[in-house]
Amino acid sequence: MKHQQLGNTFVLLLYTGERIIESVTAFCKEKNIAAAQFAAIGAVKEVELGFYSLEAKAYNWKKAEAELEIDSIIGNVALFEGEPLVHAHATVSDGEMHSFGGHLKEAVVGASCEVFLQPLQGKLERTHDDVTGLKLLQL
Repeated sequence: MKHQQLGNTFVLLLYTGERIIESVTAFCKEKNIAAAQFAAIGAVKEVELGFYSLEAKAYNWKKAEAELEIDSIIGNVALFEGEPLVHAHATVSDGEMHSFGGHLKEAVVGASCEVFLQPLQGKLERTHDDVTGLKLLQL
């Protein structure tokens, strides 16, 4: 991964084989980023997406191993138990232009991935919520 700072925005360039969530998390940890928002585009060769069932309090995960375009990844970063936690959703499409999306667990970069990450002043924190079973933002 390479990065460049433009004003208050970091541009991260991820290469083939790098993991998107892992890379953004590591970058935020390295730069001591406690709150951020980000968007990304590019291509992946593997992705794991989920849909959360509130009734079951669990994700239903689906993994795809194929060349896919990243139509959009949007997410944020907050602290959970003192460490950066990336929360992202993604939409990807295949060669037939069929799209699918959900909560992004992880994705492996295909050709490349361009992430535009904007740190926010202050910090955001998440805590486990017993009602939903999720790690929710605490404001």
